[in-house]
Amino acid sequence: MTAPRRSRWLNSFALQILAPGALALIVLLGVSLALHSYILRDAAERGAAEVAVSRIYSTVRQIASLPPDERTGAARRNSTPDMEVEWSARTAVPDGSDLDDDLRAIVSGPPEWLAVRVRLDASGTSGNVQDVAISVQLPDSTWVNAKLRAVSLLSADDVAFRIAIMLTAGTLLALAAFASRLIAKPLALLATRARNLPANGVLKLDGLASPTEVRDVAEALEAATSRTRELLQQRSLALGALSHDLLSPLARMRLRAEDIVDDHARGRMLQDVREMAEMVTDVLAYLRGGDGGGEAATRISLVSLVQVVVDECAEEGALLEERAYEDSTVLAQPTALKRAIRNVLGNAVKYGRSPWVEVLRRGNEAIVAVGDSGPGVAPGDLERVFEPFFRGDEARAAGEGSGLGLPTAKAIAEAHGGRLEMQSIQGIGTVVKLTLPSARAA
Repeated sequence: MTAPRRSRWLNSFALQILAPGALALIVLLGVSLALHSYILRDAAERGAAEVAVSRIYSTVRQIASLPPDERTGAARRNSTPDMEVEWSARTAVPDGSDLDDDLRAIVSGPPEWLAVRVRLDASGTSGNVQDVAISVQLPDSTWVNAKLRAVSLLSADDVAFRIAIMLTAGTLLALAAFASRLIAKPLALLATRARNLPANGVLKLDGLASPTEVRDVAEALEAATSRTRELLQQRSLALGALSHDLLSPLARMRLRAEDIVDDHARGRMLQDVREMAEMVTDVLAYLRGGDGGGEAATRISLVSLVQVVVDECAEEGALLEERAYEDSTVLAQPTALKRAIRNVLGNAVKYGRSPWVEVLRRGNEAIVAVGDSGPGVAPGDLERVFEPFFRGDEARAAGEGSGLGLPTAKAIAEAHGGRLEMQSIQGIGTVVKLTLPSARAA
């Protein structure tokens, strides 16, 4: 996972919902387990001690009641893997333990017993009592010794309780993750649709099943894009109408310039009128670049269209090297796409040396690559070449162009679902790539 994607995931809405919930759940589980251990520990250990003492004491009392010749066999029969019983001349509990009244009542033997000693170790885990031993001195001074290794009342229940807690926690986390995903998915879908907003500026909300708040945000965003689209359309229409109306006075100026007697003055006037007409035409083309002027889209051969543009450039005296031509079919508006290709080729012819063109097919994309070995574009200008009315140093020095050639080509490319990119190194040359989706993927 790359760093930007990782950072985006860490800052995601779903994680910001899930992380606090998971942290709160972990704290709650920790407190629950601590309280569980604290509350039940004493009760469990006390119950385990009573069970252990009762079990050992009943066995000792049974053996003590037998005749001496039967005590050894009875001790052997009552011994188990977890309890050791013997009849011996020595005690197994040198020092008696202090017992509370309830436990002392359990081991209170008959008056004829000379001594009763008990050792109780409750240092095990919660609910466990281990190393419990009882020694009883009989009237003949012999001892009946019994030792129980461990008694646990809660070990199995405690494990089951912890497993149940963990399963509950996992279920709650899974539900929280699912809920956060349900909330975040519509937002991600809305962001994708807003990011891929079509040329007509209409934000599609169909199929956006989401909570009311997310739906409100989507509708507010759609209303904002609608108002912005209408404002831009009004300004584009006003500018387009103005540019179109300028063509009539320019035509009249051209006719009147023809009547100028002075050849030098007439030539300069006609040149100025021609430049003004080109600027007006460029503005109209730029304003229509996003929608192609209402032209219908059709399947066309990109190679054939590029060859037409190259032939037209050759008729005007501009020669281009034709490199690889890979057959590519695109769904496009022919006139608009032809203008975009001509604008890109025109830049290479005007400002570069040894211009070349090639058509490539890469997966579901068709690429028109145009390059030259000219002076290149300054690094500071590389990000601005697609801005309207921006002209590089070469164009400014020559006083040519309106700075709308590449912006118009970029608008046309994006209107076709493609993109326009430039790579340039000063002193080496420039490569501009017009990428379009192929007809198969359209």
